[in-house]
Amino acid sequence: MSIFTKSGISLPLLKEPAASRPIEEMENVTRVTLPLSFSGESSPRRPALGSYSTVIRGQVIGLPEDEQDTPVLASVTGVLSGTQTLIHPLYGELECAVLDCMVSARPEPLPRPHKGEWTPAEIVGAARTAGIIDEIDGVPLHLKLKAWQGGRCHFLVADGVEQEPYSSSAWAVLNEAIEQVWEGVQLAVTATGVAGAHIAVKLPAARRRALSRRLRNSQLFQVRRLYPAEQYSHTAGDVVVGRVGVQACLALYRAVAYGESHGDCVITVAGDAVATPQNLRIPFGVSIRQVLLACGLSTDPTRVILGDALTGVAVSTLDLPLLPGSTCLLALTEKKTTVPRACIGCGRCVQACHAGLLPFEIYRRLENMHYERLSGLLPEHCDGCGACSYVCPAGLDLAARVMEARESAGTIFLNWGDDDDA
Repeated sequence: MSIFTKSGISLPLLKEPAASRPIEEMENVTRVTLPLSFSGESSPRRPALGSYSTVIRGQVIGLPEDEQDTPVLASVTGVLSGTQTLIHPLYGELECAVLDCMVSARPEPLPRPHKGEWTPAEIVGAARTAGIIDEIDGVPLHLKLKAWQGGRCHFLVADGVEQEPYSSSAWAVLNEAIEQVWEGVQLAVTATGVAGAHIAVKLPAARRRALSRRLRNSQLFQVRRLYPAEQYSHTAGDVVVGRVGVQACLALYRAVAYGESHGDCVITVAGDAVATPQNLRIPFGVSIRQVLLACGLSTDPTRVILGDALTGVAVSTLDLPLLPGSTCLLALTEKKTTVPRACIGCGRCVQACHAGLLPFEIYRRLENMHYERLSGLLPEHCDGCGACSYVCPAGLDLAARVMEARESAGTIFLNWGDDDDA
């Protein structure tokens, strides 16, 4: 049961038992499918190798036309069997390389010889060469670091908050390697020249104290209890804050310290249809089907969601690959849901909206086709958190309709057919 206030809602935490279990390594990977393009970069990739070439983990398999863009790196050792085009629910149409796997395990890293202080250019270059993709938004890390240079960002936050009910992959990564995550944060500080940084978390007190003992207390920032979080740092409102995922920070440290490529991620696999909910380290491009088989199913799921409960996307095929930016996978049985009814004007969605919008009014104007009146309701300020849909007693998917208005920039045109049809 959620509790809503003027600026958010309190969600039930469903992170256990996965959150208390150590990260497991995925075994018996048979095939991976890797995208040849990334968010924020427009240049196409050309295959660096021919079909049926043998590749090793970390080897370049896709070269960008712009040498400043991110190369595509093999996430496993295997055979490049070709390319295929797929439709991804989050990224649209993607051209992908397909690798049949021989070895998926990450090799034991060898420390680089100590070279003293790294320059900002070297750190950004290491992030690009390693192919690091930030898990919180799917954007290549080197693009974010470059964008924050020159005083365009004042403070960095390593985002380990995980506000939604199920996901605990960031918790698991911090528990396993918070010291290395912090080293990665410090490298990002050097690369951007910001004034300071910390790791933002939303943890029970005992877990937070355990992590604080491994770092100085000032390096951890506890966000507010309500969902969605609005403040990720203690800085004033006029300070520009840049957010980067804790897994990306860890990958940056490993790229600099070991020359390691970014070929895997930790993902929470949970839901009432999963036999063993856990945090699993998987190579990029492994299919949803392989991951669910690795964790086991207690019953056949009726819904599989890429992402967490509020903002995730239901998938229609289990053969979809898990790509950089995936941190949670849910397999759920059908639950009794509210049959959608007409809006009753209760205002709960307004109370829950942290952006101060009127979701029910945006919904009504869409339903009544009063499209010319949408812009005054500022739907472009919606970030898709889903709180309005979660609290709606009428069972309306308000978030989807507000997002529809946002994507149309407040203007929707109707196609009434050609004049010749008259």
